[in-house]
Amino acid sequence: MVPGDRPPLTDAARTWLASEGASSPDEVVAALRRALTDFVENRYGGAAEDLKAVHALRRRLFEDDRNLHSVSDANPGPWDRGTLHQAASASAPPDQGRMLFQLARALRPIRVLELGTNIGISAAYIALGLRHGNGGALTTIEASGIRMELARSHLAELGLEDVETVEGYFDNVLGDTLAAGPRVGLAFVDGNHLRDATLDYFHRLADHMGAGGVIVFDDIRWSEGMEEAWGEISRSERATHVVDLGRTGLVVTA
Repeated sequence: MVPGDRPPLTDAARTWLASEGASSPDEVVAALRRALTDFVENRYGGAAEDLKAVHALRRRLFEDDRNLHSVSDANPGPWDRGTLHQAASASAPPDQGRMLFQLARALRPIRVLELGTNIGISAAYIALGLRHGNGGALTTIEASGIRMELARSHLAELGLEDVETVEGYFDNVLGDTLAAGPRVGLAFVDGNHLRDATLDYFHRLADHMGAGGVIVFDDIRWSEGMEEAWGEISRSERATHVVDLGRTGLVVTA
């Protein structure tokens, strides 16, 4: 499947909901079924205005062509040569954001971990899902100090200051971050789209999460390496259920 052939997330979710795998009586699969049903049927549990605020923030940033280096004196990452517009374009689009919201709302995990904060858009959707689902807390990791500073500002603007932010490269801070809090029930992996790194994060998260955790991988067909990694994850004995949504993959850990 090439990028142009990827079905819209809503269509991919409908396809999965009609599949045999979605009928599993497993408790976590049932929660995924509720989340994706609410996603395709546009049921937000009273959160519509909050979600619109995130959409509006992202659209506003599309109009901002300032270079990232010009908006902050924080520590830059090697990928920070672009503009705010480009950073916003690379953030979670509304359909993916709404899906992340529904997953956090339905699963109600004690703790969510995001690998790849960027400028805080996906974190906002997840945090709103936790808030409206009476779930737990979100920790998000980002290596770029500039992007993390922007993310904190955006989250504060949306009234989501309770999100924990960790600045550092995943390989350097993931272990300590996992050890520093309760078990992660939901993880969103959206950074370092290399085959070996993706597989490493999968195994480290699965070790920590144990049975019944849910890992969301973005851009599973971004490159040949990502496709290879996704194929290995899908076939792994550490994955009890796999949901392939074209751009995004969901895995229930064993």
